[in-house]
Amino acid sequence: MPPVAIVKVGSTSTTLLIADQLAHPHVRQQQLINLYDPEAEEILLNVARQWRGLAEARGAAPLAAGGEALRQNSGLEHALRQVFSSWWHLSGSQEGRLAWMAVKAADSGVDAVIDIGGGSTEIITQDRVWSVPFGAARGGDADWPRLDHVHHPVFIGGTALALARIRGAWRLTGDDVAAMRESLIRHPEMFQHLDPLRRQILPTGLALMDAILLRNQWSAFGVSDRGLTEGLWLAASLGRAVRL
Repeated sequence: MPPVAIVKVGSTSTTLLIADQLAHPHVRQQQLINLYDPEAEEILLNVARQWRGLAEARGAAPLAAGGEALRQNSGLEHALRQVFSSWWHLSGSQEGRLAWMAVKAADSGVDAVIDIGGGSTEIITQDRVWSVPFGAARGGDADWPRLDHVHHPVFIGGTALALARIRGAWRLTGDDVAAMRESLIRHPEMFQHLDPLRRQILPTGLALMDAILLRNQWSAFGVSDRGLTEGLWLAASLGRAVRL
């Protein structure tokens, strides 16, 4: 049986995952591409064609899906449909529910998932999904939901992962977010190891994280490295004998 291949086309990051077992992928690659940049389309389509070839070389027909930037750009989505025969057009709610499934499969105690992406932010609980068209690449003031009775919130996405890796922990506090925001202003040289696009959008992503933490008065939160990519893999694997 061929492996499951996924291409997740996010607003600022595009990921290829080819795996028989989610914990032990054959291939995992990521390209940071800002789809709000007018020059991004040619770069993205070249990457998409290369990744389709990698998947097909392993006998897999990739399932591809996109995020907020593609919900706003039907022309680019149409071009990607010509590359990938299996394409899922996702609403913000569907995107959030897939991310929830991936995080929840790894940690059953999670009761809220907050996915700060490049173009949108999804806030997901057992019963509801909020999708707000603000992300790390284009921030804004939103009326963030107040989630009562949430005890184990988990943030996902590039901003949260960058924060966790730099702070060296997967359980963090609001003080960690504040310290990172301060460091970006006072000591930008500390972040030269990051991809230029990640450095560019990180301040906005952290500001969104700070606003959501403040709105809900959460003093601590977790970070997961799972998200939409893994949710798509789990959905595509339904009915197969696979290991998570």
